[in-house]
Amino acid sequence: MANHNASSDQLNLFNQPVEVLVEVACTVERAAMLVGRSKGCIYSKLRQNQNFQRDVATGTWKVYSTGKKDGSILVDVAFAPTNNSWMTA
Repeated sequence: MANHNASSDQLNLFNQPVEVLVEVACTVERAAMLVGRSKGCIYSKLRQNQNFQRDVATGTWKVYSTGKKDGSILVDVAFAPTNNSWMTA
């Protein structure tokens, strides 16, 4: 019988990196304000069917396209911190 108590065999979900949704279904203009980059910079990536990503000292900003509404591109903005203090407890 396998030893399921061995720490090397277990996936510790409490030490996994966290990505925090900051805004859901917002405009590219709002996303640009949040991540500190121009609208054009974000639009450029989205037109290439890629997510926008900006690395900063404390983590990574990510902008995901979620579709369109009334002619505007809607995006989700998330932040993935690199500091261990942001890990789930």
